[in-house]
Amino acid sequence: MTTSTMSIDQPRDSLKFKAMQWLPLLILLGCMLFPAPSVFSQTGATAPIPFVMGFDEDPKVFGTAWSQRIYTEAFKRLGIPMQANFYPLARRAALVDEGAIDGDAARVHGYGAAHPNLVRIEESVMDFNFALFTAHATLPLQRLEDLSGSSLLAEYRRGILLCENTLKPLVPPERLSNVTSEQQGLKKLLAKRTDVYCDLESVVKQGLASPELKGTTGIRKIVTIGHLQTYPYFNKKRADLAPRMAATLKQMKAEGLIDAFRQQAERELGWTQ
Repeated sequence: MTTSTMSIDQPRDSLKFKAMQWLPLLILLGCMLFPAPSVFSQTGATAPIPFVMGFDEDPKVFGTAWSQRIYTEAFKRLGIPMQANFYPLARRAALVDEGAIDGDAARVHGYGAAHPNLVRIEESVMDFNFALFTAHATLPLQRLEDLSGSSLLAEYRRGILLCENTLKPLVPPERLSNVTSEQQGLKKLLAKRTDVYCDLESVVKQGLASPELKGTTGIRKIVTIGHLQTYPYFNKKRADLAPRMAATLKQMKAEGLIDAFRQQAERELGWTQ
């Protein structure tokens, strides 16, 4: 009996042992064939869709360097990933109009009147100053109105309408000229061929940091003559984000971040130390 019992039980024990050897492999194969549901499928969550923001085609220019910092922080606060794309001005306008991209980084307040597919964010993002500059150590000019009746030669960059419209009523045509670039205007100031030059303050800083004029001293701002505010514009399909973006920009201004980002961009471009 003892011998007979052992002959029956030994094969069963052997089969159990072999089954235990194969069990881990069978479990692994089962996991591969039938993977556990992902976290997203369990919770129903999906990754947020990136917001595609259009910027000027050259990411190294001042306005783009400044605004990209602003929007990176703003969208981070909103919990939305941002994708920065760079285009020529007209191309950017067409793409955001048709909804191929979601937003335009900076346009003037009235831009939306001709673009019904866009929604203006009701908080300005970047403000720019227009000013008069001179290379004279002393100049009898305390106010803009002092140009009237003076013998000073004035100049502005062609296409800068605020400068043109401001200077024309104060300076007679024989003493008023225009140039095509800020380098030309600044060089004429340095050569004392003109007395005052009108342009965007940021553009003058950019010109003075150019290879041709880097290290130049003596040009100074005399009078600020106007301000230009720019606003973000979103395609209407993302209009739901407009109030949140406005509130975020307002908070960032209150924290001093917008100006801090401007200073960072200026240092990066070598305008300031």
